[in-house]
Amino acid sequence: MRKTNLTKKHKLLIGGIIGVVIGLILRNVFIAFNEIDNHPDKIWLHRCNSIEKLHEKSTRYPNVEVDVVFRSDYTFDVTHDVDTSFHLSIDPYLAYLQKNDGKIWLDIKNLIPANKEIMLSVLDSLLHRHGIDKNRVIIESPSWQSLDVFTRKGYYTSYYVPYEKPGKLSKDDIDRCIRLLQKIVDQNTVRALSFPGWWYDDIKEKLDRPIDLLTWKHRTTQFELLLSPKGREMLADPQLKVILIKDKGRYHR
Repeated sequence: MRKTNLTKKHKLLIGGIIGVVIGLILRNVFIAFNEIDNHPDKIWLHRCNSIEKLHEKSTRYPNVEVDVVFRSDYTFDVTHDVDTSFHLSIDPYLAYLQKNDGKIWLDIKNLIPANKEIMLSVLDSLLHRHGIDKNRVIIESPSWQSLDVFTRKGYYTSYYVPYEKPGKLSKDDIDRCIRLLQKIVDQNTVRALSFPGWWYDDIKEKLDRPIDLLTWKHRTTQFELLLSPKGREMLADPQLKVILIKDKGRYHR
């Protein structure tokens, strides 16, 4: 008889725990649904590498990230890979921005010291032709030394952090990476650091520098970001200015 009573108590306890867990899950889902599309200034569209995708997602995401390669004919070719071209220049994007609100993040794949001056000159001309203020543009590259001319000219620049996942590094390796980032920040050649989301905790905890942070959760949808406590923490962080998220749509490439 006593055994049966204990079993009933255990069942009630387990049922209560399950109820609490389900309640917390439903609460998070409710919060996420209510927050969708409420943060267009911070949640940007990742890899918007077709003009069709730009138009398809424009209502939800006025601000987009685009991958570009600077070609030998002095054009910015919209593509993720240097050895691939879809023969789409950046001009249609700038023409779109001329008529609409929004900003563009240019992930430049091949910026180097040898081409930085001509690239700056071409971009200046393009923005002038389309009547677009440079404060609507983010220039990103893993070559922080090459970003200096853009920074001095008034562009918002970001150093692309190329390091391996922290989970694959030793504590000493992580500390070494952070020290390198600190040295780059202290050179004042860039205005932000951009990195994959898995570096967020280490950079926030250890960088100790007053510089803007940009990140991407490229396998995470907006809903998944808002559903995650970590995503909501990132969203509330004033130092973190932009979070790129995945929304492939029908025209992703």
